[in-house]
Amino acid sequence: MDKLKRPSPKRIVFLGIVLILAAILTWLSIRLLVKNTAVAPTDNRKTPESVPLETITDESVVEEEPEITNSIKPISNASSSNCTIKYGTLMLINPNFMVENSFIAERKTELISLYSKYGIAEGVAGNGDNLLDEEAAIHINDMVNAYRSAYPGHTLETRSCFRAVGTSCGRLCAATGASDHHTGLTCDLLDPVYGTSLDTDTYDQHLDWQWLRENSYKYGFIDRFPESWAGGPMSEPLNVDENGSTGLFETWHYRYVGIEAAAEIATGKYNNGQYDSLEHYLKSLNLVIDLKNGLCK
Repeated sequence: MDKLKRPSPKRIVFLGIVLILAAILTWLSIRLLVKNTAVAPTDNRKTPESVPLETITDESVVEEEPEITNSIKPISNASSSNCTIKYGTLMLINPNFMVENSFIAERKTELISLYSKYGIAEGVAGNGDNLLDEEAAIHINDMVNAYRSAYPGHTLETRSCFRAVGTSCGRLCAATGASDHHTGLTCDLLDPVYGTSLDTDTYDQHLDWQWLRENSYKYGFIDRFPESWAGGPMSEPLNVDENGSTGLFETWHYRYVGIEAAAEIATGKYNNGQYDSLEHYLKSLNLVIDLKNGLCK
């Protein structure tokens, strides 16, 4: 019997290629068949584009209130009839939102010494210790160090922080119970290279006040009494009105409100991009409903 002939190597290669091509064609045919016979799921919901414009009525449009981005929490155990103390670092003290002597005394016990903790000096010995809220103190120390880095050889000193009593030196001073210094969140700041005088007329000579105006919000501090919210010339009677005027213009007075709120105030989030007042900011957030008569929401 004749032996079976083995296929030549060329034939084996040829047959292999044929089989591979056949397999590929079969796979492509199956894919095409599945695609053509698949049934899309039914969805009777209208897409936004398919909703007629006339179906959107005034009732369906809800006006959103401003979002309160600042984390509001109590910062004091003190009590007061001042409704804003519940707003923590956003508390408001002015002639329309006053605090009692009991609040001032209790608040003092909650503060720390900037000089003892961070070596930040009080420039006027008669003012006593420069007491400040602990959270605010951390940030003012960071701010002072940033200023020192920006201007080697310079520093910032305080010219009074917490005050237990008011003063009577005209429009730039507040009576006991009406001073922002009672918050424990405020310091007057000055670079001693410019002397000891706090005078708004010398603003253009002070790199410290210019730097603070541009940078303090990064550390949670605001220019508490910007000129645009003074309510008129300093020669006029104090005007703390229902629109957000502070009645004051002080280029040295910086107040801690927290980093988020400070950024919103400094960039004028609720004031057309212009530096805001704390009063107007609180009203814009609907936290205060009557700035003239000291009423909260």
